[in-house]
Amino acid sequence: MSGGGVAPVMKMSDVFLLLGVTFLLGGLFIHGLVSPTSLNADDEPYSNGASLLKGDTIEFTITAENESLVAVEVLDEEGDVVLTKSISLLSGDSDSINFEAESKGFYSYTVELTEGSGEVVVDVDRKLLIDFIIYPLGIICVVFGFYKRKDEQMNESIDAVLESND
Repeated sequence: MSGGGVAPVMKMSDVFLLLGVTFLLGGLFIHGLVSPTSLNADDEPYSNGASLLKGDTIEFTITAENESLVAVEVLDEEGDVVLTKSISLLSGDSDSINFEAESKGFYSYTVELTEGSGEVVVDVDRKLLIDFIIYPLGIICVVFGFYKRKDEQMNESIDAVLESND
């Protein structure tokens, strides 16, 4: 430490426990916090992209707040249009548009409301479930951390003062 103090050494079991819990909580935040994006006819179109493998799907769920006209367009890496779909929704209606990747690559998409307002939720579903590898890694780190903690406690020397009862 810069002040000349001494910091206790962090045990390896604590490192693995913190790492595992961070993986598990991070995975929950990554997969659990999907928030809808609000769109209006006056706003810029919502654009984003995703790297997909063959067979992965993107689901666009659009909910209209009032009578709306929605256009969804998906482009591949070369800029070629692979999906174009327009739907008309009444107030309070909801509809989904699905896209399945025919080859691996980066796909960009644009969701535009030409009339009305609403919300869109974009859900990417992976065929190989690569996104979920963080959970087994987190569990392995936590289990190994508990194992190391038990091993460290068994190897600790017990300091005891033995006194006679004289």
